[in-house]
Amino acid sequence: MTSQFFTQSIQVQKIIKGFNLTKSLLVSSILIGDFHIGKKSLVSYLFPNLVSVDGSNQEKVEEYIKNNDELIITNFERLTNIESLDFTNKRVIAIANYMGNEKIIDNLFAFIYYMPPLKERLEDVELLTQIFLKEVQTNLVISQTLTIDTGRLDISNNSKSLKKSIYEQVFIRNCGAKEIEEILYHYLLENLKGNNDYKEYLSLYEKPLIEAGLAKYGSQLKLSNILGINRNTLRKKIYELNLD
Repeated sequence: MTSQFFTQSIQVQKIIKGFNLTKSLLVSSILIGDFHIGKKSLVSYLFPNLVSVDGSNQEKVEEYIKNNDELIITNFERLTNIESLDFTNKRVIAIANYMGNEKIIDNLFAFIYYMPPLKERLEDVELLTQIFLKEVQTNLVISQTLTIDTGRLDISNNSKSLKKSIYEQVFIRNCGAKEIEEILYHYLLENLKGNNDYKEYLSLYEKPLIEAGLAKYGSQLKLSNILGINRNTLRKKIYELNLD
């Protein structure tokens, strides 16, 4: 059961208001939107006591409709025979990842809500980022304040990719030498296979070293002195590693 739902999006707040206004009515509603945008969490938050059934099983859905006056149907678009459903004197809250047959949807539901993806809810991206940061801090037992590069957050798959990109950034930024060595060990253990592997995999060390050095010092001359290599050698490495 979801006890809380966090949003700062005006669009989502309008959806919440709409659901709340019809809570006492025996009318059916459907919430449509992309994967991983919080549809199930929102409906669970608003209707915590309703039974839920997955639309992947038509027979089970029909049984639940027959035996319940109020229920939630998830993955509504997966139903194989929507035309056979009868919502008379029922309150069905459906969740769908896409519209499906628009005419049938129109006939079945009194209210149709469209929940926007995270790319249209940047205020929620910021909010979820803070929530996921607290979560990863707890799960990875990190005591220090966490910082991430917001420009590298991935919302291509909504909250799923956002959460993954945050975990990855935090993990990478909090790795020590021992962890990095272990990661490289397992990667090389799986991938070593040729006669020229030393040269091929040397870039795993050289590229981040030079790239970080250029970002930190901003000068090839200064970096060559710090690394203790000839400036021409450094320039050649930069060219070979496509760091121009």
